[in-house]
Amino acid sequence: MSELQGLQSRLPEIQTLDAEVLAISADTPAENRRVAESAELEFPILADTQGEAMDAFGVRHRGGGLHGNDIARPAVFILDREGRITWRALTSNWRVRVRPETVLEQLERIP
Repeated sequence: MSELQGLQSRLPEIQTLDAEVLAISADTPAENRRVAESAELEFPILADTQGEAMDAFGVRHRGGGLHGNDIARPAVFILDREGRITWRALTSNWRVRVRPETVLEQLERIP
């Protein structure tokens, strides 16, 4: 959740670059709502309980959850106005997360 809070803390700067933040989680809508309220997030967390977004973005970690369920590898994608991926950061280690400063640097590079 700290990566979401980090993005929240930089949200005004992200929005100044004419960008928005959207999180996607394998958790239920109720769990995502609880997380968003608890962290006071001002951006949505979408529920991907069927794993369609995980598969579309190629981040499914089969059996990586606490009870052997599938989860998404930590990832950040930046898409341009046409929906094309212009930058991405993927990791196999759930402890490694992209810093908000890196996201801002990449957003500044988009023409």
